[in-house]
Amino acid sequence: MLSDRDGKEDMDRLSDLPDLVLLHIMKFMSMKHAVQTCVLSTRWKELWKRLSNLALHSSDFTNLAHFSKFLSWVLSNRDSSISLHSLDLRRKGCIDHELLDMIMGYAVSHDVQQLAIEVNLNVKFGFKLHPSIFSCKSLTFLKLSIWAVPWMTELPSSLPLPALKSLHLEHVTLTAGEGDCAEPFSTCHVLNTLVLDRCNLHHGAKFLCICNSNLSTLTIGSTIQETPYKFILSTPNLRSLSVMRDPIHQLSACNLSLLEQVNIDVEAYFDAHFQRTHLALISLLQVLADYAKIMILSSSTLKILNVSNFILFLPLLFILLIICPVWQISVHYSIFPFKICL
Repeated sequence: MLSDRDGKEDMDRLSDLPDLVLLHIMKFMSMKHAVQTCVLSTRWKELWKRLSNLALHSSDFTNLAHFSKFLSWVLSNRDSSISLHSLDLRRKGCIDHELLDMIMGYAVSHDVQQLAIEVNLNVKFGFKLHPSIFSCKSLTFLKLSIWAVPWMTELPSSLPLPALKSLHLEHVTLTAGEGDCAEPFSTCHVLNTLVLDRCNLHHGAKFLCICNSNLSTLTIGSTIQETPYKFILSTPNLRSLSVMRDPIHQLSACNLSLLEQVNIDVEAYFDAHFQRTHLALISLLQVLADYAKIMILSSSTLKILNVSNFILFLPLLFILLIICPVWQISVHYSIFPFKICL
């Protein structure tokens, strides 16, 4: 075992490291643990204030009051001359929307590059997030996973984010500018990756148009809207499309000549929805048949297509091959994993 003297010497050697090295080590800590380093020595007392990566997680606190007080204290005492590289806010339970607004406003005013918000909110109808976040010129990555009750959080009809490369939206409502078509992503000119999960359209909107000439990776999860809405894809640079949990019930696509791979992993959660899901899945496959070169179907997807074993799968392969003779079909099945290449 190390003696107390040896331990102090080890601590001294750690403290002798350059600030940049110590700050790099601290960015892997939660913010609570990073702040606690101030008691180690005078060398560490002010160091946390210069962190450019803030991990604000409520799991480190016993209740919301302590978490909220800590957030306010950190933002008040942090060195405001240091720009933010990333801010990651996570709260499993509800958080006060005024506190969320304050955090988002702080992030924007400090030129945040990567922002991830995963919280629950108890809000009034028509609640909208801090508007400056949707015109932030420094943002390259944005994740919003906001479960708001009783109303979902509305996003603006346009998202002018000139530096944004990756966008992940969950539990939000997308709005249309004029008419019945929502088209929020056309002003994200360098957007490369888009994930949509459990998103709704605002009342009156019937179409979601994903129009972006730079987008290469698109993931679409389930919707929680009773009446399915139609997706319109105008994404000439799209190379990968993933459809998860629910099939897209209506899809219109144009100019997908670069589409390399489609991943489909859907489920029919209730017997009453099985037939509707089956028909939607067949329709989706027919639309994508003109574009996809590689298709990966999960075992649950095959089940919806009435494929229960390898023998029954052969006629389906024949049908799919007639629809699209240029496919390379890779099927991951729970009993017989196999890959068929043409």
